[in-house]
Amino acid sequence: MKFTKLAITLLCSAMLFCACAKDSDVVLKINNKEITRAQYYEDFNKIKDIQLKNAPKEIQKDDSYAVLSLKERYTNDLIIRELLSQEFTKRKIEATEDEIEAKKKQIIAQIGSEEQFKNILKQNNISDERLKSDMANEVKMDKLVDSIANTKVTDNDVKKFYNQNKIQFTTPERVKFSQIFISYNENDIKKQITEADKEAQLSSANIDEKVKEQMIKQDKLAKEVQAKAAKNPAGFAKLASEYSQDKNSAKNGGDMGYVIKGSLDKELENAVFSQKVGVVSPLIKTNDGYHIILVKDKAAKGVQPLSSVSADIKAFLTRQNKFQAFQKFIEGLKQNATIEYVDSSMNPENLKKELDKALAKQVEAQQKQNDSKKKAK
Repeated sequence: MKFTKLAITLLCSAMLFCACAKDSDVVLKINNKEITRAQYYEDFNKIKDIQLKNAPKEIQKDDSYAVLSLKERYTNDLIIRELLSQEFTKRKIEATEDEIEAKKKQIIAQIGSEEQFKNILKQNNISDERLKSDMANEVKMDKLVDSIANTKVTDNDVKKFYNQNKIQFTTPERVKFSQIFISYNENDIKKQITEADKEAQLSSANIDEKVKEQMIKQDKLAKEVQAKAAKNPAGFAKLASEYSQDKNSAKNGGDMGYVIKGSLDKELENAVFSQKVGVVSPLIKTNDGYHIILVKDKAAKGVQPLSSVSADIKAFLTRQNKFQAFQKFIEGLKQNATIEYVDSSMNPENLKKELDKALAKQVEAQQKQNDSKKKAK
């Protein structure tokens, strides 16, 4: 499974914000907040298992470059999250139930669906309690960023960005159209007939005959549907839903949205871009079958006006301001913090040395492997 940003957040945050230090085996102190070995490795090992689950055993060893790199990032993240937790307490930043639920809905929307969200939780063994804690900390993070960042973006800021980045707002020539698709590919039809003959009762000659019959039916159907559509363009969507054999677009009345040049088969693309708006096309034959199209809109290549993109620019600049302010704030917290690496293997300087050794070892092993392959040839 992919190691997603959400998985990192959900696996890391609960320990860092909620765990209480134990009496012994402290590995790290952050402004006198003790982190025990058990606390550190509880979540580190989970993240390691997710990210390196399918990696070779050599890569999963504690002294491998992959594991040491993960340890370096995790230790830094742990320190940052603990410093933020302390800052939340210092500033009395809290999260209400309504805010936590709203943040959860926001993340579900970003992922795509509640089902996908639940799958991620299940795959990473994330409990409802931990999820709630993570969402609360996300809310607190938003409040902290809002309090430290100058997010004001003026109209002049927006205009300046627009003028300096006009190429980003250039749109290619595009066409919006709907289609009715009727399959007319001999190989596809033959495959359908063969798969339907589960008892293998048809001979090769029988199959060929049935293919010919079906091809004739499909050809007749395409012509009849095109005639109906041409006679009543307003009923195109209904015809597409009823007759189109492209199931995905048929569900939406044949709507294909906007397309740009280079995204369709040559024959279909030429027809789409040359067809008049609001006029049903004649049958368009491609390798797959017949297409009947209805162009709904055409947009020439050009630069989007400032008025249509100003809101997006303002949102982007606001996010950028927040990010830069947050990065600066984090650096300040780290510089002013007292961090004691009780376990010297977590010290950034020592980790850097071990990473250099691991990388050299990895490069040497790869070179030997390459040499062996050359000799084998």
